Amino acid sequence: MSTATFSPSTGLTWTVLRLHRLALGVWVAYVALTGTLLLWLWGPGSSGWHITGKCVAGVMNACTATGPGALTYTNLLGLSTSLITLVPAIAAAFAGGTLIGRELERGTAALAWTQSVSPARWLAAKLAAPAAFLVVGTGLLVALRRLVASRASDLPDNQWFTDGVYGSLGATAVALPLLGLALGALVAFVARRVIASICVSLALTGIVVTALGALRGRFWTTSTVTGDVHQGYRGFTGLLLDEGAVTASGARVADPLCRADTSCLTRHDVTGFYREFQPASHFWPLQLVETGILLGLTALAVTAVFALLRRNRRI
Repeated sequence: MSTATFSPSTGLTWTVLRLHRLALGVWVAYVALTGTLLLWLWGPGSSGWHITGKCVAGVMNACTATGPGALTYTNLLGLSTSLITLVPAIAAAFAGGTLIGRELERGTAALAWTQSVSPARWLAAKLAAPAAFLVVGTGLLVALRRLVASRASDLPDNQWFTDGVYGSLGATAVALPLLGLALGALVAFVARRVIASICVSLALTGIVVTALGALRGRFWTTSTVTGDVHQGYRGFTGLLLDEGAVTASGARVADPLCRADTSCLTRHDVTGFYREFQPASHFWPLQLVETGILLGLTALAVTAVFALLRRNRRI
């Protein structure tokens, strides 16, 4: 890196963009290609097929797409969802590697700080520029993904409570990459090695995603449907959280798995069955709560990064 790389006269933001122009070009291409795929799915890709079968509440695969191009549509729909949900990992790896980790490992960050650029301004520019592109790019992809989902909302792959789909249809898809970026920067300041930073950043981002998935159903008030021993488990539309048997006292117990055996049900005091779930209408409340959690964690991570920066400058 030349001594003029971080000259204040050229603007820190412009300098960061120029320094990481390859990564910026890859990101723009990533968004453009994924966006083109989504537009195809919304338009030509959805022509020539129709949804068949009665869409039964509580049965994930009750609706299917048939006709010419249906299989291609389904496969590419899954691909587009994966491309959106991969963005947090991409952000974490980029921040832990090229954006921050490489600068610290090579010592070029310290060089920049000697050229009338304060460490705090350097770090702020390093994080703000990619964060802006992440928000704009991911926000565009989420908008297009929702457009595709509205075209065939009965398909399982377009319903938010289907595994893997939730993270591509709402605000969490925009907030999670910001957390990945912050975690990558934080790990880079701790590890100060590119490979280690990338690996740990990816691991931490995966832990956050897994934890949120496990806790998501409890972020908002749940609903319950019950049926007697003749009705069994009643159908519903939404995210299943728990199910089992109900006793005469109203207690919830594990299903004894003997619904057809009256004597077995009597022996276990089973009078019905229940299902606890998040209804489909709770999508946005869940999204807003989870987005708030993600932004809070992002703020904490960024605060920790600046604290480490100040401590390192004093050493």
